[in-house]
Amino acid sequence: MKNLRIGKTGQAAVELAIFGSLILLAFSVLLMYGQRLDNQQQVKIEAFRRALHKAYERNGSVSYTLKKESRNFNLFSGFGQGQPSSVGSTASVLWQKGMPGDSGSEKSESFAYNAINDTEIGSADEKGLPRYPKRIININGKEVTTWVTPSIYKEEQLRSEGYSSTIKKEESPERGIVNTRVSDLKDTLNITPYVRIDKAKTDATKPHDVPLPEYVYEGESYDPNDEPVQTLTAIPGVALGAYYIEDDPDDNTKDNRIDYSPDKVGTTIHKERSWETGY
Repeated sequence: MKNLRIGKTGQAAVELAIFGSLILLAFSVLLMYGQRLDNQQQVKIEAFRRALHKAYERNGSVSYTLKKESRNFNLFSGFGQGQPSSVGSTASVLWQKGMPGDSGSEKSESFAYNAINDTEIGSADEKGLPRYPKRIININGKEVTTWVTPSIYKEEQLRSEGYSSTIKKEESPERGIVNTRVSDLKDTLNITPYVRIDKAKTDATKPHDVPLPEYVYEGESYDPNDEPVQTLTAIPGVALGAYYIEDDPDDNTKDNRIDYSPDKVGTTIHKERSWETGY
């Protein structure tokens, strides 16, 4: 009877070790999925709000693309390291009160914006992506010039990440065993977008007759007929550095959320944790 009781105790300990680890792993995977899903929903909401705000300012049609770079919890990464995560969303809003477009503007068609975190890329005149003339045939059969924004057809990302971690144990009669874990993370993300426009002439009187695209890529010139020759210019890239988000800027309290900013390139994220155990 005694041996049987010991055997059952050992079996229960083994089952607890195996199934307990599996349960913790399942919860960790669920946490990682939930964090990414929450980030995706937040980006969708923010992209729509930004598009709505810009459409109100422009009094016209606005397309807003927002990407968020962050680092999420990862069970399999090092202490304080996390895992890079990128989520994005695009929202389009039409706001028109009276005549469309800015007051006194001759380029009163649609606008497009592209932002990475809080950094908008494109023109320096706060009008988002630059616009180029294009000849089309409108619904009245008249050939007119419209203004179109380029599309970002590909994006190159170059990430430079440096991570180091140390674990130290010190024993003393007064404090017992003091465990200290330290990590340093430096993460820089360089993003280069590439743009193109479609110069093919569309005919709005033939809604089912869609012409094949005739793409013009950055650095290339094209002639939009009655307009001077245009050269499609490249969109400047952006370099983002990782940093801890401060809960309260007044007391420099930092939480575990990591964001990226062009002002934080070269920043080292330092994380330290200590705990004591008795003899």
